Amino acid sequence: MPTARLQALVDRVHRNERDWEALFYECVPTYDPHCDDQPAEDRHMGRYDEMNADRAHDCRELLLTLTAELEALIRETEGGR
Repeated sequence: MPTARLQALVDRVHRNERDWEALFYECVPTYDPHCDDQPAEDRHMGRYDEMNADRAHDCRELLLTLTAELEALIRETEGGR
């Protein structure tokens, strides 16, 4: 059972990353995550920076949620011994 729950947590992280990447492509016309210089042309960097700040906040919230869920799983696993 713990393996399925762990996989669900991993899947949430991957889904979050895919969703944010799709949103960047949709909202920042020149978005290129593989560019060595910067992820968008200068004229679109303002929008990118705003979205990136939102992404950082969203990822922090996800990290805190996942941490709480992992702690609960650890307690359950240790209690089951």
